[in-house]
Amino acid sequence: MATDNSQVLKIERVFAELLEELEKQPVSKQKALEMQHLFLHTMEKTYRVSGSSINHEDDAKGNQEIALDMEKLLRQHKSFSVKNLPDKAINWAAGLAYSGVGLLFITVGFLAIVTPTSAEFEIATLFYFNDHDGFTVLDAFALVIIFIGIFFFIKAFVAQDKKE
Repeated sequence: MATDNSQVLKIERVFAELLEELEKQPVSKQKALEMQHLFLHTMEKTYRVSGSSINHEDDAKGNQEIALDMEKLLRQHKSFSVKNLPDKAINWAAGLAYSGVGLLFITVGFLAIVTPTSAEFEIATLFYFNDHDGFTVLDAFALVIIFIGIFFFIKAFVAQDKKE
Protein backbone atom coordinates (compact mmCIF):
# COMPACT_ATOMS: atom_id res chain seq x y z
CA MET A 1 0.00 0.00 0.00
CA ALA A 2 2.90 2.33 0.72
CA THR A 3 4.17 1.84 -2.82
CA ASP A 4 0.77 2.75 -4.25
CA ASN A 5 0.57 5.81 -2.01
CA SER A 6 4.05 7.01 -3.08
CA GLN A 7 3.15 6.45 -6.72
CA VAL A 8 -0.04 8.48 -6.30
CA LEU A 9 1.92 11.29 -4.64
CA LYS A 10 4.47 11.19 -7.47
CA ILE A 11 1.69 11.39 -10.07
CA GLU A 12 0.05 14.29 -8.22
CA ARG A 13 3.37 16.15 -8.04
CA VAL A 14 4.05 15.63 -11.76
CA PHE A 15 0.51 16.76 -12.60
CA ALA A 16 0.94 19.89 -10.46
CA GLU A 17 4.25 20.64 -12.23
CA LEU A 18 2.53 20.24 -15.61
CA LEU A 19 -0.19 22.68 -14.59
CA GLU A 20 2.43 25.19 -13.35
CA GLU A 21 4.34 24.98 -16.63
CA LEU A 22 1.13 25.47 -18.62
CA GLU A 23 0.33 28.58 -16.58
CA LYS A 24 3.83 29.97 -17.14
CA GLN A 25 3.94 29.24 -20.87
CA PRO A 26 0.47 28.62 -22.33
CA VAL A 27 0.13 26.53 -25.46
CA SER A 28 -2.14 27.15 -28.43
CA LYS A 29 -5.80 26.29 -28.12
CA GLN A 30 -5.47 23.45 -30.63
CA LYS A 31 -2.53 21.94 -28.75
CA ALA A 32 -4.40 22.26 -25.43
CA LEU A 33 -7.41 20.45 -26.90
CA GLU A 34 -5.14 17.70 -28.25
CA MET A 35 -3.49 17.30 -24.83
CA GLN A 36 -6.88 17.21 -23.10
CA HIS A 37 -8.22 14.60 -25.54
CA LEU A 38 -5.10 12.46 -25.12
CA PHE A 39 -5.29 12.72 -21.32
CA LEU A 40 -8.99 11.87 -21.16
CA HIS A 41 -8.52 8.99 -23.63
CA THR A 42 -5.70 7.61 -21.47
CA MET A 43 -7.80 7.94 -18.31
CA GLU A 44 -10.78 6.20 -19.91
CA LYS A 45 -8.59 3.45 -21.36
CA THR A 46 -6.79 2.87 -18.06
CA TYR A 47 -9.84 2.86 -15.78
CA ARG A 48 -12.54 1.46 -18.10
CA VAL A 49 -13.89 -1.96 -17.24
CA SER A 50 -13.56 -4.49 -20.04
CA GLY A 51 -16.32 -6.87 -21.09
CA SER A 52 -14.74 -9.83 -19.22
CA SER A 53 -15.07 -8.18 -15.81
CA ILE A 54 -18.83 -7.62 -15.75
CA ASN A 55 -19.05 -8.85 -12.16
CA HIS A 56 -17.07 -5.86 -10.86
CA GLU A 57 -19.74 -3.18 -11.15
CA ASP A 58 -18.40 -1.29 -8.12
CA ASP A 59 -14.99 -1.00 -9.77
CA ALA A 60 -16.65 0.27 -12.94
CA LYS A 61 -18.56 2.95 -11.03
CA GLY A 62 -15.38 3.97 -9.21
CA ASN A 63 -13.42 4.14 -12.44
CA GLN A 64 -16.12 6.25 -14.08
CA GLU A 65 -16.08 8.59 -11.10
CA ILE A 66 -12.31 8.93 -11.37
CA ALA A 67 -12.54 9.75 -15.08
CA LEU A 68 -15.28 12.31 -14.41
CA ASP A 69 -13.29 13.87 -11.57
CA MET A 70 -10.22 14.19 -13.79
CA GLU A 71 -12.31 15.77 -16.56
CA LYS A 72 -13.76 18.20 -14.03
CA LEU A 73 -10.25 19.05 -12.82
CA LEU A 74 -9.10 19.75 -16.38
CA ARG A 75 -12.11 21.98 -17.05
CA GLN A 76 -11.37 24.03 -13.93
CA HIS A 77 -7.87 24.78 -15.21
CA LYS A 78 -9.12 25.96 -18.62
CA SER A 79 -9.83 29.42 -17.22
CA PHE A 80 -9.63 32.36 -19.62
CA SER A 81 -7.20 35.15 -18.85
CA VAL A 82 -5.57 37.99 -20.70
CA LYS A 83 -2.18 36.29 -20.25
CA ASN A 84 -3.37 33.47 -22.51
CA LEU A 85 -4.18 35.75 -25.42
CA PRO A 86 -1.60 35.95 -28.18
CA ASP A 87 0.44 39.14 -28.37
CA LYS A 88 -0.94 40.00 -31.80
CA ALA A 89 -4.51 40.02 -30.50
CA ILE A 90 -3.53 42.29 -27.61
CA ASN A 91 -1.63 44.61 -29.98
CA TRP A 92 -4.59 44.67 -32.36
CA ALA A 93 -7.04 45.54 -29.58
CA ALA A 94 -4.74 48.27 -28.23
CA GLY A 95 -4.33 49.73 -31.72
CA LEU A 96 -8.07 49.68 -32.24
CA ALA A 97 -8.63 51.43 -28.90
CA TYR A 98 -5.99 54.10 -29.60
CA SER A 99 -7.33 54.78 -33.08
CA GLY A 100 -10.91 54.95 -31.78
CA VAL A 101 -9.94 57.43 -29.05
CA GLY A 102 -7.93 59.44 -31.59
CA LEU A 103 -10.87 59.65 -34.01
CA LEU A 104 -13.18 60.63 -31.16
CA PHE A 105 -10.86 63.47 -30.06
CA ILE A 106 -10.46 64.71 -33.64
CA THR A 107 -14.23 64.70 -34.17
CA VAL A 108 -14.93 66.53 -30.89
CA GLY A 109 -12.25 69.11 -31.71
CA PHE A 110 -13.66 69.84 -35.16
CA LEU A 111 -17.20 70.01 -33.78
CA ALA A 112 -16.04 72.54 -31.16
CA ILE A 113 -14.61 74.73 -33.94
CA VAL A 114 -17.50 74.40 -36.40
CA THR A 115 -20.46 74.57 -34.01
CA PRO A 116 -21.65 78.11 -33.36
CA THR A 117 -21.57 79.07 -29.68
CA SER A 118 -22.53 82.10 -27.64
CA ALA A 119 -19.98 84.79 -26.84
CA GLU A 120 -19.90 83.78 -23.16
CA PHE A 121 -18.89 80.22 -24.03
CA GLU A 122 -16.06 81.33 -26.32
CA ILE A 123 -14.49 83.10 -23.29
CA ALA A 124 -12.36 85.67 -25.16
CA THR A 125 -11.23 86.48 -28.68
CA LEU A 126 -7.46 86.32 -29.01
CA PHE A 127 -7.32 88.12 -32.37
CA TYR A 128 -9.96 89.27 -34.85
CA PHE A 129 -10.30 88.37 -38.53
CA ASN A 130 -13.01 91.04 -38.96
CA ASP A 131 -15.44 92.87 -36.70
CA HIS A 132 -17.61 89.79 -36.10
CA ASP A 133 -15.21 86.84 -36.29
CA GLY A 134 -11.87 85.87 -34.78
CA PHE A 135 -9.74 83.21 -33.12
CA THR A 136 -11.10 82.49 -29.62
CA VAL A 137 -9.89 80.58 -26.57
CA LEU A 138 -12.44 77.86 -27.43
CA ASP A 139 -10.80 77.48 -30.85
CA ALA A 140 -7.39 77.12 -29.18
CA PHE A 141 -8.76 74.37 -26.86
CA ALA A 142 -10.34 72.66 -29.88
CA LEU A 143 -6.99 72.67 -31.72
CA VAL A 144 -5.27 71.15 -28.68
CA ILE A 145 -7.95 68.43 -28.60
CA ILE A 146 -7.45 67.78 -32.34
CA PHE A 147 -3.66 67.47 -31.90
CA ILE A 148 -4.14 65.05 -29.01
CA GLY A 149 -6.46 62.99 -31.24
CA ILE A 150 -3.89 62.97 -34.04
CA PHE A 151 -1.26 61.84 -31.53
CA PHE A 152 -3.43 58.90 -30.39
CA PHE A 153 -4.33 57.97 -33.96
CA ILE A 154 -0.68 57.90 -35.07
CA LYS A 155 0.38 56.10 -31.87
CA ALA A 156 -2.08 53.30 -32.68
CA PHE A 157 -0.27 52.40 -35.89
CA VAL A 158 3.28 53.07 -34.66
CA ALA A 159 2.73 50.84 -31.60
CA GLN A 160 1.40 48.00 -33.75
CA ASP A 161 4.33 48.15 -36.17
CA LYS A 162 6.86 48.16 -33.34
CA LYS A 163 5.46 45.08 -31.55
CA GLU A 164 4.89 42.95 -34.62
